[in-house]
Amino acid sequence: MSKFSPQAQAPRYMQSFQCVGSACVETCCAGWQVNIDKTTYQKYQAVKIEPLAGKLRQHVHKASGAARNLGYGVIELKSEEACPFLDQAKLCSIQTALGPEALSRTCSDYPRIYTQDGSHLGLSASLSCPEAARIALTQPDALEMESLTLPFANPGLVPVGRRLAPLAANEADPVRRHASLLREALLTLIRQPGLSAAQAMVVCGMLLRRVAKSVSADEIAIGQQAEQMQDPTSVAEQGMADAMAHYLSPEFLSRAPGQLRALPVLKEVQSALLMGATEQFLSQHGGRASFRLLMSEAGPGFQSPGAGLARFAELDAAQPHLLKNYLLNSLIGDLFPRNGAAELEEEFMAIAVRFALIQFYLKGLAARAEHDFGADDFVRVVYVVARNIEHNRRFMPTVLKALRDQDALRLEVLVTLVG
Repeated sequence: MSKFSPQAQAPRYMQSFQCVGSACVETCCAGWQVNIDKTTYQKYQAVKIEPLAGKLRQHVHKASGAARNLGYGVIELKSEEACPFLDQAKLCSIQTALGPEALSRTCSDYPRIYTQDGSHLGLSASLSCPEAARIALTQPDALEMESLTLPFANPGLVPVGRRLAPLAANEADPVRRHASLLREALLTLIRQPGLSAAQAMVVCGMLLRRVAKSVSADEIAIGQQAEQMQDPTSVAEQGMADAMAHYLSPEFLSRAPGQLRALPVLKEVQSALLMGATEQFLSQHGGRASFRLLMSEAGPGFQSPGAGLARFAELDAAQPHLLKNYLLNSLIGDLFPRNGAAELEEEFMAIAVRFALIQFYLKGLAARAEHDFGADDFVRVVYVVARNIEHNRRFMPTVLKALRDQDALRLEVLVTLVG
């Protein structure tokens, strides 16, 4: 690091994260394509050390077709196939022979997610990594934000994967203009000690629904004012301010838990929607071995969820940070909202569906009477589902389509999905 090394805002758990290597319960070096950047590809072509040089020539080749959008070269792995560069101790033979600086960006960065919002850098981790999921979920303060010095000589070297461009002076979209403020409002709601993770998601949805209505009203108002040649006042901005003031007020938050508990949750509809979407994916695409195993273990609990609901609720009440930290990490890593007013509802519902699936699978596991249900189950379900979502590009499109076909991708259905 140098005196020009950039600073980033990062959750506290990133200060202590380290890859556990061969001790990992599910290695990241198996079952998906490893993208190789051009510099690393050329470096590998120049290696003369045998037998490593021969294995590099055999397994690393230039990307073709759609893969070229992701990297210059690839190490293609079949389903559940381990990376050919893992040695008998499940350690990377490239790193052993050439040092960590020889790793591709994909291998050296994972599970780190570098983000940029305007000029502000951020860092979090994908919870598809079991160790990242463990330290991010199990510590109550793991998602407190801190300043972290990044290991790069200057900001231009940071491998930013998710980016929000600086706002244009004439940005017309009120959601884009105030994305950071809206994100902070949602993070504040999720952190509220009086709300469970599911309740916080419902309140976030209520806030966003009011914002969406304000944007629609704003479009009408601006059109009317333009006709009258008046200087338009943003109805949307006022609506956003009013919504945040209402849903973050002490008065609302003191009443919210009781009011939310009184809302009817259609458990049979919830089960039909989430189980139906899961079964459709499994029948069409199969999924990773760890995901199929999870479904086989949780499946019986889906049929008789009563005991599972009680065991899940007990642990969730005792350790509410387990699921809250998952949500906080999702909003921070996704830079939600990223795409403005037009996609606000769909973007949020994608996060809500991921959360709903994780919670649903947890309740299925909790229903198994012979199984000790605890925090380890939360960690396992999160990294298994995240791994199946992030490293299988068909999972979320299949699930979201199944829910969309049932008209269930709407904020009005949120209580049913996450309740």
